[in-house]
Amino acid sequence: MQYADAYQESKRYAIESLSKGEVVIKLFEEAEKQVKMGLILIERDNFAKSYNCIAKAQKIITSLNLSLDMQYPISIELNEMYSFIFTKLGEANANRDIQLIKDLWSLINDLKDSFKEAERISNPLKSRGI
Repeated sequence: MQYADAYQESKRYAIESLSKGEVVIKLFEEAEKQVKMGLILIERDNFAKSYNCIAKAQKIITSLNLSLDMQYPISIELNEMYSFIFTKLGEANANRDIQLIKDLWSLINDLKDSFKEAERISNPLKSRGI
């Protein structure tokens, strides 16, 4: 029991020590993982679990959307992008559209990479491990 508590405490600390940009990247990584798992499960005809994975990805996209500070023009554009992804994930999920899921996975991956690059530029010392 003590080990489980220590693990949970270290996990909580690791999350709390992340910058806002790093949290966004982690969220994109999890959304990307859920979409990929949903795709694999559809291909294996496990539709119930696939549905749940895609729904989890939608929740993550919603969280990202709700975290936007709408006073910045980029936030308005991201809001539109997140809304598009959310809607298309729902459509792909309902129709079990493998190609659309692949396209959305690629889009989420591209967004994640863009945020990684922005984080690297805004925190050059941290990206070098300093």
